[in-house]
Amino acid sequence: MSTIDTELFLLRQKLAALEEQKRLLVEKKANPMKVLEEFIKEKKGRILGNRYSKSAPLARIYEQEKIDMLEPVLLILKDFQERLEALETRV
Repeated sequence: MSTIDTELFLLRQKLAALEEQKRLLVEKKANPMKVLEEFIKEKKGRILGNRYSKSAPLARIYEQEKIDMLEPVLLILKDFQERLEALETRV
């Protein structure tokens, strides 16, 4: 009986993990701007924490270049979203 209980427990854990993955995927598709914002925040954290390998010294520079390119895009998207919300409230 204990092997069946153990298997049921493992299956429930696996099911919960799959449901969590599906929820995260749906959340990413529903709000891509939040995903971009989280990506930028994570990259900035890596740069500030200097969590890079000594064997790849250019990695930090490349990450900073990515952030420098993506931040203006995120700001423009946020501006467009605010303008759109303001127009929707007027109508």
